[in-house]
Amino acid sequence: MGRKEILSLAAGIGFLIIWVIDLNSPVPKDIQGHFWSEIFYHYGWLMYCVACLFYYQFSKNERLKKEDSQKSKKK
Repeated sequence: MGRKEILSLAAGIGFLIIWVIDLNSPVPKDIQGHFWSEIFYHYGWLMYCVACLFYYQFSKNERLKKEDSQKSKKK
């Protein structure tokens, strides 16, 4: 596993933990009652998590393609 994969996976897990902690916190008074503001307040962290996990999957697939092409060149 490369450095990009390790960092993106760790960031994704970290954002997931922040999201869970943030769900347990109360919503500020000025946001309460505004549906879209409440959603963005809590789920921004989850979207960062998903983005990091997508990047992890992308970099993993790129590494595997590179390894396969190197194996085929050796044969």
